[in-house]
Amino acid sequence: MDGYILDVYAGAVRVGTLGYDQAQDAFHFDYGAAWRTLPGRYPLSPHLPLEGSASPQAIRRFLENLLPEGEALAVAATDARVARNNVFGLLRHLGHETAGALSFVAAGQEPAEQEPLRRHLPLEELQARIDNRANEPFNRWDGKVRMSIAGHQDKLLVAVEEDRLFLVDGVLSSTHILKPEPVREDARCMVANEHFCMQLTHRISMRRWKAPGAAHVSILRVPSPVLSIERFDRRKTPDGVERLHVIDGCQALDLSVNAKYERNVGDQPEVRHIRDGASFEKLGALRPGFVEPALGMQRLVLWAVTTLLFGNSDSHGKNISFFVDRTGLTPTPLYDLVSVVQYAAFHHDLAMAFGDEFELDAVRSFALADFCMRLGIDRRYFARELTRLCDFALQEAPAQAADAAYTGEEVAFVRDLAQFVARRAQALLAMARDIPKFTADHF
Repeated sequence: MDGYILDVYAGAVRVGTLGYDQAQDAFHFDYGAAWRTLPGRYPLSPHLPLEGSASPQAIRRFLENLLPEGEALAVAATDARVARNNVFGLLRHLGHETAGALSFVAAGQEPAEQEPLRRHLPLEELQARIDNRANEPFNRWDGKVRMSIAGHQDKLLVAVEEDRLFLVDGVLSSTHILKPEPVREDARCMVANEHFCMQLTHRISMRRWKAPGAAHVSILRVPSPVLSIERFDRRKTPDGVERLHVIDGCQALDLSVNAKYERNVGDQPEVRHIRDGASFEKLGALRPGFVEPALGMQRLVLWAVTTLLFGNSDSHGKNISFFVDRTGLTPTPLYDLVSVVQYAAFHHDLAMAFGDEFELDAVRSFALADFCMRLGIDRRYFARELTRLCDFALQEAPAQAADAAYTGEEVAFVRDLAQFVARRAQALLAMARDIPKFTADHF
């Protein structure tokens, strides 16, 4: 097993050791004795318990969900000179800063031994790299791949200090994620779209609970629009940046990255009945593990309602996450909120069904009552929350569309998007009063 061992750290504290058996193609993970005795210790996921041992399959699924997807994964694999399915090799190459608190370093090393690197990133250089994405992958900078977080879109991890951008390495941590407009021409105004949906969700959540419901975002003009997302798994302290441990929905459910959609083998007629992937029903079953069950379900309801309001057909199992500590799971602020249905070339079937309905326009009061049953919430409660949230959406959508952050063609785009949200809110309000009328006998 020489060479097939990585030490796993949460910040400067060693959590344990990850080993890989090449002959058996199997992972094993052992928590360190010191970690087990810490007052603030926690399991890395509900399926990697502090006591006992996790299965090699559960360890692999947890690790796979830390890696990027799509073209970003292909670039990382090429850069590391390993196959795309070589999870150990990719983690060894990319694992210095993952989503959450974890870093993976060569056995016997410590994160503090990694040389801290901090380089100013001028906006002119960022613009040049955005323009050159057809020739140079956006996740490779200074001769190395930098993105070690999941997802398909172009992303760059940076530290933001006094409105200046920095590329950081070693023990230093990023604080923000940058997402430029997609290269594809059939996804116009994606930055404005996501900014609008995220900010509207924030407005609605502040009105309803006086608490932020979505990650903080802003638009950088470099001059191309770039969405800047403040990382909720990072916290600034007097000594620097603290990394907070989070896991996504697939990790919380012990699902492979390939099961992030409820119809995990596709929606073709012959297989669409197979629904073994992430679902509202599975997420609802996490409730006993929530630190505050009522708050956890409240956040899941908000996520579900934004999916219906925005037509976010890509609300899948990796687009919901949870903070992890010794007391359990707490849903993070929402992220990756986009009105996907604005783009004709994109897939519009919902990632997770409401009841048995995967088409947005087919989700009506019966499907919403069925959704409540599966998620494990009271139908009257959901009807009240749906009404409140839709009322707030009707009030706040025009105000968000008038935000001075939008320029050029974005202004008309977000105005049309606000009108779409208003139509969706009116339709959902009409359904809300019928949701409590259905009983368990109907399902």
